[in-house]
Amino acid sequence: MAASEQVWGLVSDVHGNYPALDQALRLLADAGAGRIAFLGDYLGRGDNERCVQRIRASAEVAILGNRDLDWQDRVSDATRDWVLGLPRMARFGALLLAHGDARLTGALSTSQIGRDFVMTWQEMERLEARVFAFGHSHHARVWRKASPNQTAELITSPLVQLEPGYRYFLNVGTTGLPFPGKGGPSVAVVDLARGELRQVALLGQSVERSSAAIRLRQ
Repeated sequence: MAASEQVWGLVSDVHGNYPALDQALRLLADAGAGRIAFLGDYLGRGDNERCVQRIRASAEVAILGNRDLDWQDRVSDATRDWVLGLPRMARFGALLLAHGDARLTGALSTSQIGRDFVMTWQEMERLEARVFAFGHSHHARVWRKASPNQTAELITSPLVQLEPGYRYFLNVGTTGLPFPGKGGPSVAVVDLARGELRQVALLGQSVERSSAAIRLRQ
């Protein structure tokens, strides 16, 4: 497998914002992402049809989001059919993907943040995943834990060397609809070959730990 094929670019919560989507994909290309995953909520009050066309042309995988279900009757038949055919989760080796809405995947949702990801850990263990990436809450953050009942540790250091045995929980934030107090628009890069993940702010914006890199020791 080529090195670029182990570098994932992750995009979530576009919400019809085509200019932000375009910038996100350019940033991920510059970061060397050879595979692109979209984590849901493509539809919103912007250019839904154009966003979906671009996503379909770029995605290795796209996950269903709650807003996509909510807005399915406001788009073309072709877009609605595509949205309704999307999976609720996907796994690629050590990487597990979902949108993060509890109605879609209860154990793989933002509802687990306050519960220290106990149910999420169980799903990751069952699926042999090491990194779980999600969106939904529009708040880019990273946690880790080394055992099922351990308190999830929020990572704040700009550079972290991780010990073996940890699992990681990555909220990639939002590309198209930042919320006040939750940081600016962002994407994420997961490099499985180098054992690294990082969050990348859209140009001209800010995101908490935008320069953070986490190296995963095998």
